[in-house]
Amino acid sequence: MNLFSQKSKSTQLGRTTLEELKMTVYKNDSTAHAVVLYEHGNFYIDQANDYNFRTDFYFRIKILNKNAFDLATINLVTYKKENIQNIRAKTYNISNFEAMEIDDLQEKDIFKKERNENYDEISFTLPNIKEGSIIEYSYSVISPYSKIEDWKFQSNIPKIKSEFDAAILGNYRYNIRLVGFAKLDKNEGDIKKNCVDIPGLDMGACAIVSFGMDTIAAFKEESYMTSRKNFESKMVFDLKSYIDREGLETKYTTTWKAAEKNLKNNFLDNQISKRSFFKRNIPENILAIENTLERAKKVYTYIQKYYNWNGMYWNGGSDIRVREAFEEKSGSVADLNLSLYNALNAAEIQTYAVMLSTRANGLPSKLYPVTSDFNYMLVKAVIDGKEYFLDATNKFTAFGQVPESCLNGEARVLDFDEVGYWQEITQIQKTNSSTKVQLQLNENNDFEGKIRITRTGYAALDKRESIALLTKEAYLENLEGKNDYLLIDTYDHQNLHDSNKGLIENFNIRLENDVLSSNSNTLRINPFILGRSKENPFKLKERNYPVDFGYPQTITNHINISIPEGYTVSKLPERLAITLPNKGGMYLLDIKHEGQKIVLFSKFKINKSIFSSTEYYYLKEFYKQIIEAENNFIEITLKN
Repeated sequence: MNLFSQKSKSTQLGRTTLEELKMTVYKNDSTAHAVVLYEHGNFYIDQANDYNFRTDFYFRIKILNKNAFDLATINLVTYKKENIQNIRAKTYNISNFEAMEIDDLQEKDIFKKERNENYDEISFTLPNIKEGSIIEYSYSVISPYSKIEDWKFQSNIPKIKSEFDAAILGNYRYNIRLVGFAKLDKNEGDIKKNCVDIPGLDMGACAIVSFGMDTIAAFKEESYMTSRKNFESKMVFDLKSYIDREGLETKYTTTWKAAEKNLKNNFLDNQISKRSFFKRNIPENILAIENTLERAKKVYTYIQKYYNWNGMYWNGGSDIRVREAFEEKSGSVADLNLSLYNALNAAEIQTYAVMLSTRANGLPSKLYPVTSDFNYMLVKAVIDGKEYFLDATNKFTAFGQVPESCLNGEARVLDFDEVGYWQEITQIQKTNSSTKVQLQLNENNDFEGKIRITRTGYAALDKRESIALLTKEAYLENLEGKNDYLLIDTYDHQNLHDSNKGLIENFNIRLENDVLSSNSNTLRINPFILGRSKENPFKLKERNYPVDFGYPQTITNHINISIPEGYTVSKLPERLAITLPNKGGMYLLDIKHEGQKIVLFSKFKINKSIFSSTEYYYLKEFYKQIIEAENNFIEITLKN
C-alpha cells in the first residue's frame, strides 16, 4: 500500500519548547485556565492493520492554573470492534534552573474497562501535573468503520493551532462541511493517483484533504441558546456512498420519500396503524362529540391524563409498542405520541406524525435525510383549516402547545401518502405574565397587601411544573427566600390543572421595611416584589451565535401603593422607555405620584424568538438598563 506519505503526517511527541513552558498567561484570553498549543488528527487506510481505517491523534496543551488539572485525565471511548494503539504521553515542567523536566506515562497507568455491551473505555492520567505544566499525548484508533468522526476545532478552552488531514479512497464519497462561525485558515485538497495498492485490485486514487484553524477562541455558553453542537466550529464528514469491487454502489443518503417510508416501516415499527385499537378503547362519549375541535381536545386530554411519560425519548429503535404502553399506562415519547396519533385518527381527525430534534440535541440536517438526527416525535392535527402541534408527555401542556425543548427550528412533517415537508412549529397560546399589586403602609411601618399574577403560554407551563414539583410550604419558602423582606400570609391558585386557561396565583403579603438607618425616618421599598430582573443574562464581550428565546413574550406590572398621611414620597425610580432595533422588543416604566398614591406601570416585551449575533449588543444594553431601572427604590419619609 502506498500511503506512507499520509502516515508520515502524524505528529510525533517531543515538540514542546522551553518558551511554551515559560508561558504564564495566554495573551489572547487572559481568563483561560489552559490553552491547546497544537492538536492534529490524521485519517487514512492502515496496511499493517488489515487495511482497516486508522486515525492518529496528537495533542499538546498548556495547563495555566489548577482549574485545568482535569485536562490531564483522558477518557477514550470506542466501539467494541475498534481498538486503541500506541498510547504515548509526557508531562513537561520547568525546573528552578529553567531546564525542562519530562515525566513519561507508564504502561501500568493505562486502564481499560468495558463501559457497556457496545463500548469500551481506556483512561489514563498524565503524571506530575503542576500549574504551568504542558501535557503532550498521542494515540491511534484502528476501526473497521468508514465513518470519519467530526473534527472539533472549537472547545471550552482556546487553541493556538488545530489541523486535520485525511486520505479518502476514491470509492468512498463523503459530504464534507464546516459547521460554526469560525473560518478555515487552511483548506487544501488534491487527488493523488495510484495512492493505494490493495492486493487483488488495481491501484486506486485518493482524495487528500487538509483543514486547519489558527487562534481559535474558546466556545463560551450563555443563556438563551440551543445546543452548542449547532455553533461549535468543526468539520463534519457524512458518508454519502460506497462502490464495491464489482462496481455496485451503496448509497447512504437517500430521498426523503424513501427515508420516510423507512421510518414508517422500521423505526415507527408500523405502529401508526392502530386506529381500530383506540376506537375500541377511547370512551364512546368522547368519540361521539360533534364539534371537531372539542372532540380533538377531549381525545388529547384523555391521552395526556391517561399516560405517564417514563422519561425516555425516541431513539430510532424498533421497540415501540403502543398496545403495551396503553396497558401499562406508561411509555416513551414515541409510545405516548404515537398513541395520541392513533387516538386522533380514531376520532376522525386529520393527523400527521412530526419528527424533530430537541434544542439540546442540535439541529437536524436538511441537506439530505439523516433520520438519526431526530430524537422526538410530535403530532400535528388539522382542524377546520387550522394547525395544532400536540404533545402528550407533559401533564401541563395546553392543547396546541408543545414542550419548550421542542422549539428548535423546523420539524419534519411526515406525510406517508406524499413526500413530507419542513415546517416551523407554531403555538396557539401567547406567553404573557401580568402582575397586579395593591399595597399600603400599616401601623408597624410594614407594607401589606395583595398580589395577583396571571400567566399564559410557557410562563404558565413553567409555573405549573414548579408548583407541582414542590409542596405548598416549600414553594412559598422558595419565593420568600428570593426576597429578604417578603412574608406570605395566605396563598391560593386557580386553573392549575386546566392548561387551556391562564394560571392565576393570589398572595396576601407583608413586606418588612428596609430602614436606611436606625435613626432615619426614611423607609424604602422595591416595588418589583416577585420577578424583578436582577442579573443580565448576557455577559460576553462578543457572541457569535444567535440569541434564541424560543418564543415571544410579554410581562406587565400594575402596582398601586397607598401612603398614609404624615408621610411624603422623597424618591421615585426614574421613568424609562427603550426599544430594540427592528421592532424586536420594548420596555416601558412609568411611575406617577398623586397625593398619597403611587401608581407604577411597566411592560417588558420580546417580539420575536431569535435575535442574530449582530443584535447581541443591543440586547445586552437593553437588559442592563432594565436591571438598573428595576433595582431602584421608592423612598418615603415621615414628615417632621
